[in-house]
Amino acid sequence: MNRCRTHLASRILQIFSPCAAATSIEFAHERFCPVCHLLRSVFFPGSGLFKSHSPAFPPAESWIALSTNGFKFANPKFTADNFVTYSAQQIDADASIPESEEIQVLEPIPKPRVSPPVMSLADVLSQATVNAIAATGQLVIHCVGDTGGIERAEPQLAVADAMTADALGKTWANGQPAFFYHLGDVVYFFGQETYYPEQFYEPYRNYPGPIFAIPGNHDGFMFEGEPAGYSCEAFVNNFCTPAPVQAAPGFDRTTLTEPGVYFTLDAPFVRIIGLYSNAGETAGSLGNSTIGTDQLTFLTSELTRYASDRKADKNNKNPQALVIAVHHPPFTGSSQHMPSAAMLKTMDTCCTQAGVWPDMVLSGHSHVYERYTRIMKSDGRQIPYVVSGNGGYYDLSGLKTNQQGKKPVAGQQQESDGAGNTITLDSYSDTQFGFLRITFTASSIVVESIAVNTATRPDTTVPPTTSGIDSFTLSLANHTVVNGVSSSSRASGAASGTRSLPGKRAKKPPASRPGKARRGK
Repeated sequence: MNRCRTHLASRILQIFSPCAAATSIEFAHERFCPVCHLLRSVFFPGSGLFKSHSPAFPPAESWIALSTNGFKFANPKFTADNFVTYSAQQIDADASIPESEEIQVLEPIPKPRVSPPVMSLADVLSQATVNAIAATGQLVIHCVGDTGGIERAEPQLAVADAMTADALGKTWANGQPAFFYHLGDVVYFFGQETYYPEQFYEPYRNYPGPIFAIPGNHDGFMFEGEPAGYSCEAFVNNFCTPAPVQAAPGFDRTTLTEPGVYFTLDAPFVRIIGLYSNAGETAGSLGNSTIGTDQLTFLTSELTRYASDRKADKNNKNPQALVIAVHHPPFTGSSQHMPSAAMLKTMDTCCTQAGVWPDMVLSGHSHVYERYTRIMKSDGRQIPYVVSGNGGYYDLSGLKTNQQGKKPVAGQQQESDGAGNTITLDSYSDTQFGFLRITFTASSIVVESIAVNTATRPDTTVPPTTSGIDSFTLSLANHTVVNGVSSSSRASGAASGTRSLPGKRAKKPPASRPGKARRGK
């Protein structure tokens, strides 16, 4: 019935309206000419197809007054979800491409726009805004990957709406997220420019903050005859431009000015090193003799810079956790994906050379939520490896089962990671879409995995319901992980707290942390 109404509305608008946008009502977004608005009100009064506002999403303080450096984020008016219908031609040109035409090789990594590829949050938000965030003693962000709503848009739209609802009606002091960090696979299946409006700008048209991103394999994946000139070209055009420009007609969100497909983001209380793990479907790669090793040099250099900065900050006046974000997960039990053991070994080598380890590693790729803890043999520190690839791609992976057909039970076993360290599976969900809400303070990292109800909503101006999947707190002082949100982890104003510096031995963790780690097919 809805498709019939959509088709009829489209035909009416084509006949009577001079607006070119009217030829595709499935891609409408409050930018139509007055004739289109009049025709809608006449032929479809009160129709959910054209509903555009609801008090269910109150305007955020930052939505109105957020100070930026020429960037725009949310559209000025809240609009309801627009369920894009892909044409038969689009599906045939993308999802049905023969495997023989898919290029299943590692692609050359686009060179950064600037060197070194380092940026500050103040490059996007104003310095005054960043100072205001820092003054609250905390930085809150959203994070998830694998969002592209190909085939079925409902999961992505629901997750996007839930993140928007979580960002509105708050202030920096009580938990307003400063940005969304995307873990890759923005656009399926080949990262094509033509799908950015449907899979990126439309779903996040109401999201009131910047969206940083690293590419996933689908953002760099290519096929024979593809119009793109090089791998990740569309990603670069939307996330790595020299200056912010409007990228898609009908949407206020501008492009971002990331310095490259791999880069460091400096922000209050956290430094995020984002890596591009290339276009392979099975395992990630950060570089080799074929595609180059510049990214590995960058990683070692940035780790060394971080270690030097921490050592120089003896009084912890500029506390920063260290996070590595990389699309392919070093650990996963996904039934459709594999862990990237060789990539992990490469990362470990860079960390060893620099003399510092990340406080946390974030990944996507596997369409599940998983949380592993890696206990390092060198000093006993605990490093969370979080997989959050449940951001909206319609096909959740599920976890592998054993010979008895049973999935692992979180928190029951532990095993070696192959390098003498211990890895545990502490929590997972392979049946729920959702996102991460991460809070950084001077003394801790709090991660909350939030599930989003993706059931059909009669009125999409009402945000979907949410529930908790998992939460944990990482102490930056002793490098230990505890389940739940620690009361002592909440910010209390100005930055404070201490943490062990690189090379210092952390407090010994508990002797046993049961859990089961799945290491590939």
